[in-house]
Amino acid sequence: MKLNEVEIGKNVSDLAVRVVSVAPPRIVRARGGRKTQLTEVLVADHTGTTILSLWGFGQGAALSAGLVIKITDGWAKEWQGKMQLSLGHSGRFEIIEDDESLPSISGLRKRAPSDEISE
Repeated sequence: MKLNEVEIGKNVSDLAVRVVSVAPPRIVRARGGRKTQLTEVLVADHTGTTILSLWGFGQGAALSAGLVIKITDGWAKEWQGKMQLSLGHSGRFEIIEDDESLPSISGLRKRAPSDEISE
C-alpha cells in the first residue's frame, strides 16, 4: 500500500513510510478527560506526506527523521480537512530496514509541505 491509496475512514493494513520529522510530544486531554501524550510524526513515501498521530506516553520515542517504519492495522481519519493516520487500538508500527525503496530524507523534505511539522 502507498499513501495515495489510503482512504479516509478505512483500515491501513500494511504501509511502509519514511519518517520526515517528529514533533515534540505534548500532553493533551483525551475524550473522557484523562491526560495522555500525543506525538505527531510527519511521514512520507514517493506518493505524498501525512501525519501519523501516536497516542500514549512514550509512543514514538524511538523515532527520528530518516527511519523507515511499517504501519500495520492502522486507521486513516480526517482532521481539520486533512488525512491523518492513527494506530487505533490494534494498530502498531515497527522500525524496518531501509532497503532504499523509499526516497531519501533530503528528497522528501524538499517535497514536504512547510506548514506540517518542523523539527
